[in-house]
Amino acid sequence: MNFNNLFANLWVEKYRPTKFEDIILTDANRKFFEEIKQKQETPNIMLTGSAGGGKSSLSKIIVNDILQCQYLYINASDESGIDTIRNKVIGFAQTKSIDGKIKVIILDECDGTSAVSSGLGRTSAQQALRNVMEEYALNTRFILTCNYPHKIIEPLKSRCQEINIVPPFEDCVKRCVEILKQENIKVQNGNRDRFYNLIKSYYPDLRKAINTLQKCVVNGELIIDENVTKTDFAEEIVVKLLKKSDITQIREHIIHNELKFSNDYHILLKGMFEVFYKLELDINTKRTILLYLSEAMYKHNLVMDKEINCFAVVIAINEILEKKV
Repeated sequence: MNFNNLFANLWVEKYRPTKFEDIILTDANRKFFEEIKQKQETPNIMLTGSAGGGKSSLSKIIVNDILQCQYLYINASDESGIDTIRNKVIGFAQTKSIDGKIKVIILDECDGTSAVSSGLGRTSAQQALRNVMEEYALNTRFILTCNYPHKIIEPLKSRCQEINIVPPFEDCVKRCVEILKQENIKVQNGNRDRFYNLIKSYYPDLRKAINTLQKCVVNGELIIDENVTKTDFAEEIVVKLLKKSDITQIREHIIHNELKFSNDYHILLKGMFEVFYKLELDINTKRTILLYLSEAMYKHNLVMDKEINCFAVVIAINEILEKKV
């Protein structure tokens, strides 16, 4: 099997943006990076945002297209220890560039680096990095990307300009439409609404939306199963909660019907959020429930067990509704 061809055929790689004009950004963020391109100077930058929003692609576009400078790329989740800072980062940062321009070090998924000193008195990677940023500020800049900025120590944040990367929804839809056109994929009328809802269900994770679209292509036609985007199941769960059904039975019902939401609990949580949002409930009750659901959606990418995270919010909502009796 030719893995290089297989990799190239993945839409997320084939259509990964490589130029500044191709990356999806808000107007404010685009203006910020246009100024960097004009001045050919950049501060230390921390790119934050949900997975699949374009942080890694943007970091490489900054060095390859905007600044066109020497750079060192490190996947910090794979090389998370202080030895990476000592051996790779310092080694690259302490020398001047060949062309006299600034050099850039990209620490992708920096929230995976160690933030706490060990019990043996060893300095953590993040603690060591803050000193490196200051010592080599004359000729080296840093671009950090992270999904969870709360995992980055405050002294490191204060040394960076934080930019939240959230691609505008309509632009995500346009990008997916462009990909389908480039691939000559037919979309029948019955699948157009499902196409839109599919992107909405995964937003702001454009990468996951594109991967799912590719999986839905059969013989050159986009065929989206109704279970991928329908919110009927979320409505079922909300109805059961409103009827004060036994929560253990609700959990069993969810587990036995995971295929109805593609085994993606984030889709279920988001669906429940939309259903509760449209319901006519006491405003304080609705507000509390929506806050619980939004917190569960935030925790979704942090927890080990997605189903338990979902069930925990089901219990919380059940308790809220019980009190309203």
